[in-house]
Amino acid sequence: MNGLIVFNSANDVVFQQFNAALSEKVKDIAIKQGLLDEDANGAVDGNIILQIFSPVINSQRIMHFQFDNTYASFECENGLNFTFGELLGCTFIKIGQKPVKTLKRHLGVAIALTRLFYGANIFSTQASSVQEELLSTCLECYEEHLFDTEQSMMLEALPHLLINAELKRTVRSTLDAALERLREFGYNRAHALMFVSHKFVSITSTKQALSLSAADLLFLALLVRSLQQDTKPLNNSVAVFLQGLSQDPCSGCVPCIAHLTQLEKGIVLIQIVEYANVQVASSIYDTFFVLQKIVSVQTQGDTDALKQSYECLKVFVKQSLDSLKRAKLKGDDLEIAVKKFSAKWENLRKMYAEFLKGFEREMLVRIESNMPSFVEDLKQLFTLSCCDSSSVALDQLPEVASIVDSKLIEVSEFLAVKAERNISIEAYLEDFPGLIHFMYINRSSGLMIAPDLRVNQLVPKEKLWSMVEFTRNYLKKGQTTVMWKDKTFNYSYFLWFEDQASGALKSVDLQQHFNAPATAGKVLKTQYEPGLLAMEYYQQLAEECFPEAAPGKIKCYELFCIHLGLVTATCAVEHSRRLVATIADVIGEDCF
Repeated sequence: MNGLIVFNSANDVVFQQFNAALSEKVKDIAIKQGLLDEDANGAVDGNIILQIFSPVINSQRIMHFQFDNTYASFECENGLNFTFGELLGCTFIKIGQKPVKTLKRHLGVAIALTRLFYGANIFSTQASSVQEELLSTCLECYEEHLFDTEQSMMLEALPHLLINAELKRTVRSTLDAALERLREFGYNRAHALMFVSHKFVSITSTKQALSLSAADLLFLALLVRSLQQDTKPLNNSVAVFLQGLSQDPCSGCVPCIAHLTQLEKGIVLIQIVEYANVQVASSIYDTFFVLQKIVSVQTQGDTDALKQSYECLKVFVKQSLDSLKRAKLKGDDLEIAVKKFSAKWENLRKMYAEFLKGFEREMLVRIESNMPSFVEDLKQLFTLSCCDSSSVALDQLPEVASIVDSKLIEVSEFLAVKAERNISIEAYLEDFPGLIHFMYINRSSGLMIAPDLRVNQLVPKEKLWSMVEFTRNYLKKGQTTVMWKDKTFNYSYFLWFEDQASGALKSVDLQQHFNAPATAGKVLKTQYEPGLLAMEYYQQLAEECFPEAAPGKIKCYELFCIHLGLVTATCAVEHSRRLVATIADVIGEDCF
């Protein structure tokens, strides 16, 4: 059984996705409780789901609002487990007969995908039904087809296609030509990136475009894989809200059109066009999170936290209105929406000022009754200012793809062959005797280098999956180096940090951060599993360990190695050190 349910702040079911087994189980429960006739056909609707799960949802909200101590998960009989998450007032419940840790990872991915598809209008009436369909498709592809079979999705990193310098120049010049054509069409904020057989090749961007994060690239790769399940050739334009680099002040919500095209020999071109004002989008997007925080502290009755949240809300509302004014966006509907929102905010601001004088309960009730309409007006503002992509002429993007296709005719066959045999472990056997598999990941770029998994490989896939799970358990305890053996293999794991000059930084005692009080170590005490798509876990790890370093200046790396059991620990450590140096010599530091 496997499924996901999302409830909004009014406890309505806004999204549900059940596999056949869970759907049948929910239907049986509904019949037993008298909520559904025995001869009823079709899926169970949201009202029945709400009645079945209302005790769980109400308990979760009471724990959240009264005690600020929500359930992270609970386990039931017959191996059925529940995990919980929250985003902008919506409660996510992941249900499945899988380990809680796996469900938490899937839940984190589901929440991340929701943000990337919906932006601020998650499951709202302003959103299109296309987003819900895409979310369902991506979740199904990730959970049912990729997570248990693809080491890239298990590690949440992109395999990097290694090609020679001449071919790199050809690919780069081709993508530059695509960007030039996009500029001619008037798209000055754009990216062009290429995959071959699901391996990342290259990306190029205009100067005005906001840099993409590693999570954005992984999301786009997952989106490609999901849409390729359809038998039709890949030629899709999708509205998405990418994250951007977190150190950029405009990051978090970048409204874009992503045009995905399947070219010859498994080559996929992705064109990204930013179509909205990123300052407006990021300001409004951040305001939603502040609003959610203030709603929580109001219900909890924490007056000190309410004062802080209100001051923060004033800042973000002002930023949003100022950015709208500077952007000089046109449209009668938008102008009306801005005036309506400003009037609502002025009224709400006066009520907060009055409440903070004497903390009268009656005034707080008035604030709470006005908050839902204020949130709806903010959503309308986001929709009108950040969701209109009509300025992007979608019929021009296939023309750009045809330019790329024609320029790659001579090299497409070679790229396809190289992608099928990107890295072979046999090439490393002479220099590293006993080494049978490795996975080298740059967590700052989201790229990985590893031999492809083959049917006749020496290491069973389940061994790789259990190895990664084992190391993550120790990482969450603050251990950055782990070595162990079983009857057949010798396993080793290393995590380390480097500066921009690729110099290794002094070893950090992560245990002091994990064992710190909640206020000091809250970044690392997360309910989700370490991962990239679920959250920028490794970036947060670097920021926590090196607080004085400039954002984005610390690089994080991971290395997994598997040797035959006869190899000693000392030899495995030496191999790991030389392996990293060898890869750096072959591909160059600037490429990874």
